[in-house]
Amino acid sequence: MTNTGYTDDTGGARHDTGAQRFEVPKWECYSLLRHEGVGRLCIIDHGCPVAFPVNYRMEGEDDEIRAVVRTAPGTLMGEYEGPASLEVDHIDLAAGTAWSVIIRGATQHVVGTHTLPDPHPLLTDGRNRWIQLVPTMITGRRFTVTVSADGFPVEWSLVTG
Repeated sequence: MTNTGYTDDTGGARHDTGAQRFEVPKWECYSLLRHEGVGRLCIIDHGCPVAFPVNYRMEGEDDEIRAVVRTAPGTLMGEYEGPASLEVDHIDLAAGTAWSVIIRGATQHVVGTHTLPDPHPLLTDGRNRWIQLVPTMITGRRFTVTVSADGFPVEWSLVTG
């Protein structure tokens, strides 16, 4: 089997795309999240998960790390506090690589004066409710992307290192 490894743009090690699966270590998951700014915040509404596209920023170090989101009060996301997850993906079709990171934890409203980084939501009107997602678990995976015969990148295979 040929080693068709690659080096990512965050300075990561070479990965063997000929193997079955690659789990991204926790420290690298946080590094990848810091280089992106758009993801999907998933919350529970009436017993069902609901995903919202959000702009986010990562804040803190080590055990004090959290994702910060700004939204409008009175919205489903703005009123919610509880179990949640944030999923962030990066796909480079030209290179045939992709990664996905999911943090799980609980959202909390941020009240009062704070020094959290502004996630700069695309829609800013009335977005003055600050929310933080404090992670209890983080997982990440790297993938190779293969293009199907019809030209659509629908075939994903897991990568290992």
